[in-house]
Amino acid sequence: MLTISHNTATGYNDYPMLYSTADLCQDDFFKKNIKSTYGTRPSSTAKYSRASVESRGTSPGFHKISTAGRPATGSLSRPMTSVRGAGYTSASRRSADSNASFEFEQEETPERKIKKYKRKIMALLEESAMAAYVKNIKIALKRAKEAVSLKRSLIVFEDSAELSDNHNMRLTFAVIYNLAQQYEAQKLYREAIIEYRKIIDNKIFGETARLKVNIGNIYVKMGNLTEAKKMYQMALDQTPLTYKYTRRKIVYNIGILLVQTGKLDEAAQKFEWVMREKPDLESGMQLILCYFALSRVDGMKRGFLELLDVPFPINIDSEYSIMTDDITINIFNDTIKNDELSKFERELKIKAEKTILSTANLIAPVIEETLAQGYAWCAQAIKSSAYTSLAVNLEINKAMIHLHNGQVQTAITALQNFEHEDMNSNSSASIVLSFINFLREDYIAAEKYSEIAKSVDKSNPAAYVNLAACAIAKNELIRAENLLLSALKRDPNHVQGLYNLGLVYKKKDMLDEAFKCFSKVTRITQNDPLTIYQLGHICQLHGDVEQADKRYNQLIALKLIDPGVLKKLGEMYDNISDKQQAYYYYSESYRAYPANFEVIYWLRSHCMSTKNFSGALEYSLKGVDLTLGQPEWRLLFADCLKKSGEINEALAEYRDINKMFPNNINCLKSLCELERSLGSKDAKKYSTELKRLLQLHSNGAGMKMSKTSKIGLSRSNSIVSSVSRLSTASGKKTSPVFCNEENYFSYGVSRPNSSHFTIGPKYYDKNYTDSFEALLTRPMISIGRRDDNFGDDELGDDLLPQ
Repeated sequence: MLTISHNTATGYNDYPMLYSTADLCQDDFFKKNIKSTYGTRPSSTAKYSRASVESRGTSPGFHKISTAGRPATGSLSRPMTSVRGAGYTSASRRSADSNASFEFEQEETPERKIKKYKRKIMALLEESAMAAYVKNIKIALKRAKEAVSLKRSLIVFEDSAELSDNHNMRLTFAVIYNLAQQYEAQKLYREAIIEYRKIIDNKIFGETARLKVNIGNIYVKMGNLTEAKKMYQMALDQTPLTYKYTRRKIVYNIGILLVQTGKLDEAAQKFEWVMREKPDLESGMQLILCYFALSRVDGMKRGFLELLDVPFPINIDSEYSIMTDDITINIFNDTIKNDELSKFERELKIKAEKTILSTANLIAPVIEETLAQGYAWCAQAIKSSAYTSLAVNLEINKAMIHLHNGQVQTAITALQNFEHEDMNSNSSASIVLSFINFLREDYIAAEKYSEIAKSVDKSNPAAYVNLAACAIAKNELIRAENLLLSALKRDPNHVQGLYNLGLVYKKKDMLDEAFKCFSKVTRITQNDPLTIYQLGHICQLHGDVEQADKRYNQLIALKLIDPGVLKKLGEMYDNISDKQQAYYYYSESYRAYPANFEVIYWLRSHCMSTKNFSGALEYSLKGVDLTLGQPEWRLLFADCLKKSGEINEALAEYRDINKMFPNNINCLKSLCELERSLGSKDAKKYSTELKRLLQLHSNGAGMKMSKTSKIGLSRSNSIVSSVSRLSTASGKKTSPVFCNEENYFSYGVSRPNSSHFTIGPKYYDKNYTDSFEALLTRPMISIGRRDDNFGDDELGDDLLPQ
């Protein structure tokens, strides 16, 4: 009979021991538990070998006892382990660990290395894609090249490990395609084509037709339209018939190339095929353009009707404009109106409307005998389609064409017909009528129509802008400011409103606020010359010469050479006594337009102050040539002769002026002084004549003096000569927006009074105007929103997605 002994001196637990560790392999209970989930764990998780476990001298394991303190039978469900330490120290445990064997630790297999390669390649692809997304094309290309290089290394490794069957062709496609994309982004077109061809030439990759479209797109960018058409045609031949959308886009691309190469008949056939398959706005308009170029009236009419059959984009405004008693639903509808999908739908709608109106404006003048009949046909066709609301816009466009052709009364009559129409059409027509009347300087009528537009549609910012324009014309600046602020509440980016508010602030000497308004306009319109000038002039008024010089030179770069701006730069440097820079800009202004009296006078005075008498004589002679019949510039010329030492020539000039203008007091004064200095006997005669004239003048005998007795030069362009004069000229309009020919601001050029005048062998017409002057003669009042950029997209933006 087996007895149970208690060994208390070994340092183990005080539990009865049934078996030694060596007998575990023969125990049925142990074998049963080995087969359990715990006992059958994968061997890869084992850290030590069996021998190492036995060598560690672990406690005689898995003693079987019952809860009552007696030995358990084989029915016990699991072995028991020690519940407290066996007496080992940490030092002894570390010693045992250091002697442990690691024979179960797995070595890195080829499969594991291949997985690591793939993870690195995918990481590089993701980095390249992310860099391309943030427009960091250099990093994107670098990571793409690294991914391709690593993929080559992976293929070599797989072949060496005789695992070539594991080649991941999708990953190969991805890295080569990504590299081609990055080459194309860097405009390395030939390298991109080479990468695309690597995929196309490999028969393992299927459906390579789309890549041929990409190559065709690259050839378009390179200007090689023949090769582009060839690639498109190959792609079309290889695209299955079930891929209808892709086939339509490829045919559309071929049609565009045929248009560019002048093959309009073939292009029309391509667009006709697309319209038969599934009509769309772009193809429909391209078809009509081909018919228009071919002068096919029937084709234009048929194409326009087909264009109107294209489904109208969803009307997001009407879909979510229903108001209910449920506040939650109303908040939801308001939120939906401004989400990204709603914005996208609105863009589609605007694009569709713009396409329809642009096409109608194109064909209306040529499809019927008269312009009115053509527009009437287009309007009737639109009314019978889903685009009914555009018929009113077309009628307004017709009135604008009459206005453009100089038929003002016809345009006014057409616009007045909208008085009893719906809200939107009445508001738009009233805005245009206020614009016309403002240009005719009928401010009362302009204000009347602006009030009508505002009463019909209080959310229309153009009505407030036009009312403010009328207020500015009446010098009601506070009212104009309030109206413009109301307009900007309705549209914070309204260009005319911002610009005119800047002008109002500038008139009120609130230069910081004006600068903010003009700066915002430049952010919206980029390089608007008028706005850039205003910013430069405000910097000049602030005394910031560096920034003013920067703005003015930016304007010169936009306008090539503008004499008014160059003169303004000369005035600015003259005010800070930088005569050298002032002379440079005045000289450039004179070279650009040699008929500005103020520029000539400044140059002449500068030459006199620097003792450059030959230059002074030259500029004085120019003034004489430009003012035939007036004595002032001849007196300046004679003065130059006298100061340069040519006394006899000066005396002869003074005598000649006296013969032509015997009542000119300035000439007699200079003549008397010169005659006395020479001791001439005629000095007494001229002195007596001078006294007589002075006496008549003092007695008010009606002696009419010359209108230009001060050498105050003809100022037909009303440009003030300095900033101080400008700030004190409170009675003059200082804005290029609300101005006429007599008082426009500094861009214009002087207009001599004589019908023709000569400078040397050249003739100058009095009607000459600088190219920038046209921008100043039109007031910046609102005529409604217009978008003249239709059709400016570069070829390739609407091609197949990459």
